[in-house]
Amino acid sequence: MNVLDEIKKVLKEQGISKPIDLNTKFKSLGLDSLDLMDLVIEAEKKCGIQIHDDKLMDIKIVADLVDIINEIKK
Repeated sequence: MNVLDEIKKVLKEQGISKPIDLNTKFKSLGLDSLDLMDLVIEAEKKCGIQIHDDKLMDIKIVADLVDIINEIKK
């Protein structure tokens, strides 16, 4: 499973139509902290993982979330 593609799918489901790559800032997509939490919850469900609360503040760009998910899945 490609984590970046899964994140893009979830964002499209949330109505985001802007181009998304690893360097995309979530704020530039118009996501606030609640929207980001929704995204994290969906990512956790799709990947079958649990992201610890202490990691949530580190998520600023798409690459941050991809890295955290890949690290947990190891």
